[in-house]
Amino acid sequence: MSTSESVVIHFPSPRNPLHSFVANEYPLQAAAEYRAALLAMLLRGLPEPELANATSALLSELIVLYRRAIAQAAWRAEHE
Repeated sequence: MSTSESVVIHFPSPRNPLHSFVANEYPLQAAAEYRAALLAMLLRGLPEPELANATSALLSELIVLYRRAIAQAAWRAEHE
């Protein structure tokens, strides 16, 4: 009898914000990034696709604004 070896292909998992340099140097920012990632996952699971898309788009915009504010505050702290 021949035995076949099973081949398991591991799919990449989403990047966990808590496993980055941000978590070590900025724990509050890492926690916010983690919560944003959790919220994005919950929104993708909404049964109404239109609502899921709209809320995901709003969350993405909020994340961009939040990151810009963090970067601007860091820049100001360095240059003052």
